[in-house]
Amino acid sequence: MTPSLNDSCPCGSGEEYERCCLGRETDLQRLVAELESTVQELGRAIWDQDRDWYLARFEEFYDGGIEAFGLSGPGTDACLDAHLWFLLDCPLDSGDTPLHRIRQRATRRAVELLARSELRAWRIESIDGVGLLGAVCPLGTGRARLETVRRPLGDLRAGAILVARSVPIGPRRWGILGRAPVVDRAAVADFDALLALLDAPRGEFWRVHGGVLARAAWAWPEDREHTVGGRIVEGSVASFGLSDPAAAVAALERDPELEDGDGCLDAEAGIRRWNWLWDPPLPRAPGTERGVRYKLCEEDAAACPFLARIVLDLEGPEVWLLAPTPARLALAERLLADRLGPALGEMTLHEVDPPSVVPRWKRAAFERGLVMPPARRAS
Repeated sequence: MTPSLNDSCPCGSGEEYERCCLGRETDLQRLVAELESTVQELGRAIWDQDRDWYLARFEEFYDGGIEAFGLSGPGTDACLDAHLWFLLDCPLDSGDTPLHRIRQRATRRAVELLARSELRAWRIESIDGVGLLGAVCPLGTGRARLETVRRPLGDLRAGAILVARSVPIGPRRWGILGRAPVVDRAAVADFDALLALLDAPRGEFWRVHGGVLARAAWAWPEDREHTVGGRIVEGSVASFGLSDPAAAVAALERDPELEDGDGCLDAEAGIRRWNWLWDPPLPRAPGTERGVRYKLCEEDAAACPFLARIVLDLEGPEVWLLAPTPARLALAERLLADRLGPALGEMTLHEVDPPSVVPRWKRAAFERGLVMPPARRAS
């Protein structure tokens, strides 16, 4: 809470707030507003000049890219979060960063300060007052005082790690731009290990790995739903040809574990549907997985209504399996093969997104034991 003018200053100087840190905060607010406005201005310019490059970088930061935000598109804060990474550090096809391009045409103070800014990870040692943080950079650049006009996002306390676009504003003083995220306490140890494993020349570290660490701070650990079997919830689908449609229909009609599904017979389209009943075990916690925080999905919290849905297309002829999770799809495929036998033809489609089993951001480094951070999901 901001102190009143006559209160003792939270920095501990013993002076009144009005005579101590109020002026510092006002100056910082003006500076941050100027710098962030310049970043957004640069973003609009690059959108007009290098749209394909802009869209590709935006998708690196937000899983799904701009489309993930729907028709309304990303808001001001969402754009700024991404801009503070890729506009200042990522090279264009020409080899220069967008910031370098604008520096060739403008000499404003804001542009020069942005050129001196860095994306840094700070370990918080103390919270000294309104907008004042005592911190040390894990890369060994020493202690500093961080000054921010916004409260960082997350559980801010001594020992936390803050990842932020940082601007030098004085001897051992850094100003924080944007909505600086705090690395979740459950991921601090893994985050430290990630810092130790990333390798780049000292002067290029953040230019090379800045986006990786920014995404880690935003989205690690992930929140995922799971089923009673502990798998991530994600729709999965498979289809098979039918060598004998009549035999397939007869086998499915007499199966006691199947019930007619919403309009069992669509005469015009030649479609038959069944729901595969399932008596699941009691819900249980999933296996431990670094970087993921699970919760039980609503479907399993009540009851699992069916293992999979069967859609049989007599015109195809083919049969489709639609399941709420990859694990259920795999089980349904085996059971369907047992029931239909020779009537079941070759598989024609199998869509299970690998991240539902091993998340995409972990898969590439899974075997060598390195947990890499995901792109932040748009919300």
